[in-house]
Amino acid sequence: MGNLHSMNTVFPLVNEIYGIDIKLDNFEDIALTGWETIGNKHTRLYKYTADTNDKELVLPCNADIIEAVYIPIIDAQVSSNKTDFLDTDAINTENYIERSKKGVSPFYVKGKLIKYKEGDGVLYFERDFRNVTVLYHGILVEDETGLPLINNKEERAIAAFVAWRETYKEGLKKKDRNILQFAKDLEAEWLRKCNAARIPEKLNQNDMNNILDVKACWDRKLFNKTYNPIK
Repeated sequence: MGNLHSMNTVFPLVNEIYGIDIKLDNFEDIALTGWETIGNKHTRLYKYTADTNDKELVLPCNADIIEAVYIPIIDAQVSSNKTDFLDTDAINTENYIERSKKGVSPFYVKGKLIKYKEGDGVLYFERDFRNVTVLYHGILVEDETGLPLINNKEERAIAAFVAWRETYKEGLKKKDRNILQFAKDLEAEWLRKCNAARIPEKLNQNDMNNILDVKACWDRKLFNKTYNPIK
């Protein structure tokens, strides 16, 4: 993943590299658009627990992908054509199994998965629940501003994106062909840096192995042959 830093480090670069002045509020909106266009999202796994309110649960602002939604109740429910009830024998069995589990996957959650519908930053349920835990992939953001963290290549690409957008807007307002031509050159630079930002800063051995498997024939690896790390 490399070293990550605040998106606000892009702000002085726009003036330093391209000589363009822009207000901070306008900058953040445009920079976020550039970041979304690049498509990189640096994330980690989070757990968030809260009670629902009016059958709704507001997600943290950095939530990106939901892995699981559950409540701390052993899933030992038996259904009939008349009612739903708990199987007490199954509860004892499930509790015994839970105590014996070691080294489980970080995606494993203890409890009962519940049904939900996902809205814009909100989860909707058929009724209210207490202690609902959401396991989700959250975007790494700066604590003070809430802006996503970026690496060096993304920083340069977003700076080019902001410069292109501001120059193009100025050219349209003034109807100046020279400015519009300069904006076209900046767009080409942005696209080059955008593509570069999408490539990982470091390709590890597993990445190189996958690339070679794609570029070579299916029998690149032969029986009884060794494959040392690529120099």
